Amino acid sequence: MSIRTTQEQILEDTRLFTHSAVQPGTAVMVQPNSLRTGPFFAITAISDCDFDIAQCDMSFISGVVNFTLPAGVTIYGNFASVYITSGLVIAYTLVPNIT
Repeated sequence: MSIRTTQEQILEDTRLFTHSAVQPGTAVMVQPNSLRTGPFFAITAISDCDFDIAQCDMSFISGVVNFTLPAGVTIYGNFASVYITSGLVIAYTLVPNIT
C-alpha cells in the first residue's frame, strides 16, 4: 500500500504498532462535524478535540453534554457513534472495514 497523506501514515502506524497489543479490526480517522458509527472500543485524540454527546450515542456517559479530550489521551468504552466539533481523533473498532 502506498501512503499518500499524513492521515494515512498515522492510520498505518497505528495498525502496525497496536496490532499485537489491541488488535483493532479498523482504525477510523474522525474529523470535525462528521458522525462516524461504530461500535468503537477506544478513541485517541490526535489534537485537542471537543465532543458533542447530543450528536452521537455515548449514552453510558451521563450528566455531560460536551467534553474536551486533550491531545494524546485515549478513552475506552462502548461508543456506538462519535461526533466531534473540533480537533481530530482515531476511533478503534474490533469490526474489520467499518466506514
